[in-house]
Amino acid sequence: MIFPKNDSVYQNLNTSFTNFGELLIDLKENSFTGVVQVSFWEYEGILLLDNGNIINAIEEINGKILTGQNAVKSVTDKAKEKDGAISVFSQKGDMITMLASVAKSEIIYENLSTEFTSLKALLSKLQTEDHTGYIEVTFESTMQAGYIFLLAGNVIDALLTTRGTEVSGNDVLSRIIELASASVATFCVYRAAVEEALSESEIIKVTYDLPQLLELWGVVISTVETAIDNLLGENAFLNTFKDTLIQKADEYPFLDPFAAKFQYQDGSVAFHGEIKKNFSQGVGAGLSGTIDTLAEKAALDGMDIYSSVRDALDPMKEEYQGKLDRFNFSAILPEIFS
Repeated sequence: MIFPKNDSVYQNLNTSFTNFGELLIDLKENSFTGVVQVSFWEYEGILLLDNGNIINAIEEINGKILTGQNAVKSVTDKAKEKDGAISVFSQKGDMITMLASVAKSEIIYENLSTEFTSLKALLSKLQTEDHTGYIEVTFESTMQAGYIFLLAGNVIDALLTTRGTEVSGNDVLSRIIELASASVATFCVYRAAVEEALSESEIIKVTYDLPQLLELWGVVISTVETAIDNLLGENAFLNTFKDTLIQKADEYPFLDPFAAKFQYQDGSVAFHGEIKKNFSQGVGAGLSGTIDTLAEKAALDGMDIYSSVRDALDPMKEEYQGKLDRFNFSAILPEIFS
């Protein structure tokens, strides 16, 4: 994949002497946003990181492209082999968003020529259309190529390559337009499959943060369980929770107790299966439905379950606030975390 490489953090680290796992941990702890590139002969793999989290990956082997969760695993496995090179480049967040989207892209205009259209006019049209993707410009006589990257119609960077050297930045866009108006050039326009790429990114983030997410759900559910059982008696929560999961399984099949993918027992959550991007929404729907059901029954006896649950969660919020914010629990369970 072509992307600007002007802001290098590490370059050509030998895979034989680099602990790739520790490198990713360091980047995560430092909330790094950028590209990790893994290179071998006829192989390139990149990981796209946003605030330390892997949001997508792209692997290219002999012209074949793999993206998404499978690419993340393949690139990280490849980085453990000997005699490859690892480079790390810092990027702005909007560039990472665009690259993650371009991981899934399609060509919409191919080999347009300056003999029939101008690059400036084409760029203006794409900006009007809020285009996300990039323009590839090939100059026939100068052995140069230009790349213009757009996110929602805004030019976020431009790159010009000349015989193996690369320059990028604010001044490069005007240089590409100038070259295109002065010589014969052809344009190819690629449009990012934004929704598909975002779906991949969500699955990747959930998958690679799963241990922390499961731990957090265990703490939240067990806290709610204790608060409710203190009011209604032992196992009042658990029996209703199991029934609610069965009811929600039509919409979220992984919640089906008989499938044994999602399990809650003794204050801990376990999951065995393929992660979906709506994992937390499904668990949240099960927990919220349980609280609603029990709250209606408790209200008949003058008891306010919601107040008891919120009070029980207050100490937990203080301890886990960072993780609760990171996994967006206030949006998943607004009735108890708002």
